[in-house]
Formats: sequence, C-alpha cells, structure tokens
Amino acid sequence: MQLKDDCLHFRGDKPCKYKRLCSGCPYYQPFPKRILIIKGRAQGDVLRTTPLLPAIKRTYPDSHLTWIVDEESVPLLTHNPYLDLLVFFSLENVLYLQQQTFDLLLSLDKEPLSTALAQSIKAKEKKGFGLNQWGNLTIFNPESEYAFQLGVDDELKFHQNKKTYQQIIHEMTGFNYQRDPYLFYLQEEDTLRAKKYFQSKKIDKSRPLIGLNTGAGEKFLTKQWPPEYFIQLSQMLYQELKANIFLLGGPRETKLNQQIEKKSNIPIFNTGNDNSLREFAGFISFLDVVVCADTLALHLALALKRKVVALFGPTCPQEIDMYDLGVKLFAGVPCSPCYKPTCAELSCMKSIKPIQVLEAIKSLL
Repeated sequence: MQLKDDCLHFRGDKPCKYKRLCSGCPYYQPFPKRILIIKGRAQGDVLRTTPLLPAIKRTYPDSHLTWIVDEESVPLLTHNPYLDLLVFFSLENVLYLQQQTFDLLLSLDKEPLSTALAQSIKAKEKKGFGLNQWGNLTIFNPESEYAFQLGVDDELKFHQNKKTYQQIIHEMTGFNYQRDPYLFYLQEEDTLRAKKYFQSKKIDKSRPLIGLNTGAGEKFLTKQWPPEYFIQLSQMLYQELKANIFLLGGPRETKLNQQIEKKSNIPIFNTGNDNSLREFAGFISFLDVVVCADTLALHLALALKRKVVALFGPTCPQEIDMYDLGVKLFAGVPCSPCYKPTCAELSCMKSIKPIQVLEAIKSLL
C-alpha cells in the first residue's frame, strides 16, 4: 500500500477527512510553502502582528501558515482564516514543531524561550531573532538589524525612530508593507454577554457610549493613569456630554473600578471584571470611544475599528499606528519614555489631565 504522507490531508493515526486511501485519490494535495511564525509574548503585540498575514499571502498565496503563541493569546487568533495551524507554547507542541521542516521561519519575539525555539527549528530560511552560542539575542537576517538596534539603543528607540511596529516587522521579514489593518474575528457568541448587559441596563444608545479601560496590565505599572483622573473625567463626560460611561477591566481592576464607580457620584456602568478575553472585546465592540493606556484594550479597540484616546507615558507612541481612528496623548516629560516597570513619581501619566482627554473624546464624536 502506497501512502502519500506529504499530503495536506494525511493524518497517519486515522483516515483523512475524505476517508480514502492514497492510491488514485483525487484530493491529493502536497504541502505548499510552509511558514512558521513565532510570536507569543505581549497580547497587544500579538494582535498588532496580524497585519503581516495578508502581506505573506500576497507573496505566497498558497502557503501553509503555522503560528505558535502563548496560551493566553490563543483567543486573539482564533477563527483567523489566514492561519492553517495555531498552537500554543507547551512541551508537546514545541517537540512537534522541532521534528518538522519549514520553508520559512519568522521569529518576532526577543524572549529566550522564543528565540531558543527559533534557533532549534529546522527551516530552509530564517528571519528575525535567534539565540547565539552565549545565550544572547542575535538576528538571522540583515533586515532585522534595525529592530535589533531598537532594543539596545534607547536614543534610537525613544527619540529617533519614527517607524510603527507594523512597519518594523514587515521590514524584518521582507514583505511589502501596505498598512493592512489588525485581523481579529469576533463571533456572535462573543458579544452575547455585552448584548444582554445593554438590554438589562436599558442603555440609551443615542447618547455617547464611552469606555474607560482603567487598568495598565501587570508588566508596566507605570502606564497607570491616576484613579482620581478617571473619576474627574467620568464626571466631565456625564455633565458635558450626558455620556453613558462604561468601566472596563480584568480581575486586577475589580477594586479600582468599584472605587471609581462609587466616588464619581454619577450613573456609571461597570461591565464586570470576569469577562473572558473575547467577551471583553464584545463589550468594546459596542462603544463609540475607548479611553485607555498603551494596553491590550488599545489594540482590541483598533482591531474592532472603535475610536480611541490612547494615553502614553513610559512607552513610545510613535510605534503605534492608530489607523486614523483616534488620538494619542503623550506626556512628553523629560524622563519619558523610559519603559520602567515601576516609578514612585508617575509624573508622565499624571501630566495628562482629564480636560485633555475630554477634548480628545469630543474631537472623535
């Protein structure tokens, strides 16, 4: 019996989906160009890597794309039609990938786990970041030099660079940059919780729907906008625009959102802190404007084509493409950007005043 184990439909452990043996099978389809993407870290970065997928398909229309990602980021790539295989970092999946041979590897993370995997993968061509014999970061191709330099040269990253993240990864990988949008495929079931919430609260959709994403994530506490500023902004939005105000956040923001809701002394809708990632996105999809720091909420809002007021302090605003959907407010104090995880002063975020955010929101309505 002759089997064709290079077929896209071949399984080996069970019959293929066509329930046929290989001899004379009309569905035989040998694997096309096989491409592996390693991009697992930082959920926002995973989402803003998705514009690379259409560029790949324009160059290699019939290519087979595999993406390995952190498990927490899998929901960001679920239902993506550009991907043939989506796996998360685990011993089983790493071993599975290491036994294969790819035509092209795109390694876009700088962390040791990702670069070590990239170094060990069998691929005819590799682009992006790897790991050298001393366990330090290195690059596979000259086009990745600029992205590498951004990590070691603060002056270049903080002040000289004008390229967005999307431009940089297209440059690294050699694909033509056409400013493709984020790719995030929200499903009907993802919006059910938000729909029920809106119905139960009898939300007046004729009034502006403004979402305040109050958190800053765990890595950079320096991204946190002061709670008292959220309270002041909420009061301004209600008094001047009669806006419906929605508090957004995860489990870490439970007490913070309760505090804002209580101290604002105005009607505020707390969307809860136990939503799944895709349910969280479902709430964002119903809003007119989202106010947030440089966090996952920013990227989800852009992916869902919502208007955004983005607050930047310790990170670089020039790397973020707003796709003409929003306003970037950057502190611009002497010490920012700094990329420090903690700071006693938080002068950068404190320098962005609620009145500035209010005016930015007005400009988007």
